[in-house]
Amino acid sequence: MIGGTLALFFCANAVLLVLYGFARVQGNPLITAGFLVICEVALLYWTFQPTRLHATDYLFCAFVLCAALSFAINGRTANTRETVLFAIALAAYPSLRGLSFAQPRTQKSFVLVTGAIVALGTILTAYAIVVQWGGPYVRPLVLGVNDAAATFFLMVCGFLIVAVIATGLDSRKSLLLSVFLFLSGVVFSASHVRATFIAIILTLLLALVLSESQQRRYLAVVIGVFLIAITVGLSPSHLTISWSAKAQTPAETVTTTIFEPLYPERANAHTPAKVATPGSLPPSCTTNVNMGDSIAIRKALIQDALRFLPTAGLFGFGFGSFPEMSCMNLQVHNSYLQALVEFGWAGGICFCAALLFTLYRLLPHYRSSAEVRFAVCGLAYIGILSVAHGILSEDRLLFAMLGFAAGTYETRRTSRPAMGAQRSSPVGQTL
Repeated sequence: MIGGTLALFFCANAVLLVLYGFARVQGNPLITAGFLVICEVALLYWTFQPTRLHATDYLFCAFVLCAALSFAINGRTANTRETVLFAIALAAYPSLRGLSFAQPRTQKSFVLVTGAIVALGTILTAYAIVVQWGGPYVRPLVLGVNDAAATFFLMVCGFLIVAVIATGLDSRKSLLLSVFLFLSGVVFSASHVRATFIAIILTLLLALVLSESQQRRYLAVVIGVFLIAITVGLSPSHLTISWSAKAQTPAETVTTTIFEPLYPERANAHTPAKVATPGSLPPSCTTNVNMGDSIAIRKALIQDALRFLPTAGLFGFGFGSFPEMSCMNLQVHNSYLQALVEFGWAGGICFCAALLFTLYRLLPHYRSSAEVRFAVCGLAYIGILSVAHGILSEDRLLFAMLGFAAGTYETRRTSRPAMGAQRSSPVGQTL
């Protein structure tokens, strides 16, 4: 029950995408919010236990306090939808604070549910690729409604990998995992997904470094097969589109034109990007950006964030303010830069410190149990992914893994050696 609910929560984007796709709708905010809240409440109810606060909890609370102060100082700078999603994301931390991943039933149900969703996503994405072969889309439109489907399914695949390697690999499991990853890797690589693959590979390399010699051999095989799958998936030259300046509409091309702020009445109170002098404008307002190139877009957004950072102050420009300040009218897609710009130096430092400090304290215990391995690899994976795809209002998995990691560290710190042995999952345990 707990493992299945946990898997559904981690797979929320993929599950909702499939449901909305079969219903032929783009989405419903009430259904989305309701699904997420139900999962969080259920996990909190089933796993709640008295806790002793430690450094990670204090850093998280300090971040929440900085966010509240930023709201109070800057007023409402985001729409209702983004604000509600951010509140749901923060609630993921206490929802998983008491979760235990030590029970084989929890591990098995999590792997089975995530595996089924990845398998379904692989089939749907492969079908979309075949049907849309040579079409005008850079990425396949799965179920005809969303071109981010492959990213969502591959993200779930990353957590599936983390769960399997956390319980320990043997020859049978490494073979099954390799075959599964080869098939899904080829399909998702052909869908032009990039950052998620990088996050998965880096997480596997981290596990390779931290594991004992026998596990390293199995991990090396899995990594090799996964890299081959990526190469095979990238080889066909299908689903490509030629982007040129002539083909772009004015709305798709950012020129040297100074864009008017969305909220002119707050322009002078927020950012140097709204100052009339060209030298004060963020780079996106004075640079041509190819809106068909996601790397160029990310580069421009990061340059804007770095321009805003020195003037963000202790509590930032306010939640959701970055798109207003940038001429790209997009979020920075980097959780750490967003926290520093929108919640200020204090909020951003607390946010980054909570993640890094928790990983630092768990790393020495990596080989001790499946829980620690899941916490370390899961937090590292979603932390890396947040560098390229992170948006604080959608970072519920980052806060969830941070809460789980905090609880795991508390378990390792307070339990007796005998209890620690009971909670440990033997390497090579069959799911």
